[in-house]
Amino acid sequence: MRLILNLAAVGLAALLGAAPLCAQPKRIGTFDKRSIVVGYYRSQLWADILKAKRAEMAAAKKANDTKKIEELAPWGGAQQELAHRQLAGEAPITNILEALAPAFPEIARKAQVASIAADPPPANAEVQTVDVTDLLLDWLKADEATRKIVRDLRNH
Repeated sequence: MRLILNLAAVGLAALLGAAPLCAQPKRIGTFDKRSIVVGYYRSQLWADILKAKRAEMAAAKKANDTKKIEELAPWGGAQQELAHRQLAGEAPITNILEALAPAFPEIARKAQVASIAADPPPANAEVQTVDVTDLLLDWLKADEATRKIVRDLRNH
């Protein structure tokens, strides 16, 4: 009799939309940060940003706008330093995450994950992590040379 009541309770819970006793873990997309740092700074996306900054500097020089030139001059060095610190894991990758944000919904759908996180959640039975590094590199249109660098990084 007890077995029948337990089965009835489980069936009723299922009908009412209650979570099953053995719920599927939530799938979260994660990625290797160093790989994405390399992929981003070797991408056309970054090349376009550099091109725009160079054009801005050229326009300032042509206009003899010394204030703008002084403002833009340290930008390249600062970006280079940031990239090195990001690769070493010493600086947040906020600018990269912002640039990749438009890709996250499409990649989450392809990977069948609820979301994409820069930092993996704590391991537990309720969360399953899925590596989406390669999908992000695909979105960045990483060439074979970039993928080789990434493979080498991940193997060391």
